[in-house]
Amino acid sequence: MVHGEGPVIVALCHHRGNLVIDVTDSNPTGPQASCSDEREETGRGLALVEFFATRSGWEPCEGGKRVWASIALPKPTPTMRAAVLRRLFSARQSPRVRAVPESLTLAVS
Repeated sequence: MVHGEGPVIVALCHHRGNLVIDVTDSNPTGPQASCSDEREETGRGLALVEFFATRSGWEPCEGGKRVWASIALPKPTPTMRAAVLRRLFSARQSPRVRAVPESLTLAVS
């Protein structure tokens, strides 16, 4: 993480056809857009969020701030859905493959 302070928590969730990205950190200062030179490697994050997200925002929260963005996911075609189901069922039949529950929340310090 480049801009987060203290423990940074990133959570991803699927909500009504959208991917919601939620980031909290201990810095109470809101995100600020910058104008980056074409040769710079940073400074485009908020512009990318604005381009891809259908909605985004930030708000102060206890101990810092919460920044979020909602990105519309494409609707799967029947062919794509069938391919995903084939992979799922073929993996379930293999005795070596075991599903392990895993949280989609990452804590980065």
